[in-house]
Order: sequence, then structure tokens, then C-alpha cells
Amino acid sequence: MKILFAKLSILTVVAFLMPITSVLSQVEVEEIGEAVIGLKTPITIVEEAQAINYMDSGSIKLGDANAKIISCIEKFSFRKESIKIDLRCYILMDDSSPGIMEYVAILIGNEELNKNFDQGKSIFPPKNGLMHWHGHFEFKTSSEKYSWINNEIYLGKGIEMRGPNSPSGGVARYRLYRLQN
Repeated sequence: MKILFAKLSILTVVAFLMPITSVLSQVEVEEIGEAVIGLKTPITIVEEAQAINYMDSGSIKLGDANAKIISCIEKFSFRKESIKIDLRCYILMDDSSPGIMEYVAILIGNEELNKNFDQGKSIFPPKNGLMHWHGHFEFKTSSEKYSWINNEIYLGKGIEMRGPNSPSGGVARYRLYRLQN
């Protein structure tokens, strides 16, 4: 009886997972642009597990849409093995329409990440202390020309980070992707 139950349980799990893996195997992404966020100030610890930062420069390219970053506020939540970043930026589209960029990212690093960031060294995941750096982006704008950006969630893959002590200036650079059905 136990063997029959175990076999039925395994068959149920397999029958449930087969359609899901089929759907996931069909997910495709298309590279659509880049977000570059200037990092000028050091991170300010406000509690043991949280920090904030302010940024006021950068650019966004999303297909034929271009925007300038005017100002951002960033909140860090330090977890046991990762850092969650919540960022909200006021942006100005190239047709002078205002907009907002929001993203949530997860970083998994080690002590080498903190050292390299503080020294302003370039960090290229999965090297230099940063093993994982991905997030999702959302854009909202009143622009009629670029209203299409309001309707999707974009995936972001972190490709370079430098702390504000870098002679080249601090930066967080993402490659942006759109999901394809």
C-alpha cells in the first residue's frame, strides 16, 4: 500500500510539473536597453539592517525611448546572505515628459564586495565579490510617445558596479530585457 501511494504521489507531482516546465522552457527574453545610475554618495546606515542612498544622475535607454535620471532614493535591506535594493527614480523622457523608474534587485555578495565597493573598484558579477545581481524594473510615464513602457515589467541584469570613491565616478549599470511570449 505504501509503495502504491508513493508511486501515485510521484505521478501526481510529475503530472503537475510537466506543464509548468513546458511553459517556462518557452519563456524568451529580448535585450531592449540599459540603465546607468550614477553613484555619488556613500551608503548611509539608518538601522542595523537598513540603509539609504540618494542619486541624481544617470540615463536609461529602452528601445527607442531615452530618459535622463533626475533624482533617486534607494533603500537597502540587509538580509542574512543577500541585500535587497528598492529604488525609485524621477526621470525625464527625451520628449520632456516626466516619469518614474522603480526597481527591486537582489545582490548576493561577500566581504570582497564591500571592500571593492568602498575602494571604488569596478565589480563585474559574478566576480569581485558579487555572485548574483538581478532585478526587475517598472517604468511609468505620462508620455504618449512612450506610453508602451508603462505596460511591461523588465528584467535587469547587473553588469558593472563601482563605488563613489572611484576616479571614474560611481555607477550601477544594468542590461535590460523584455519578456517575450
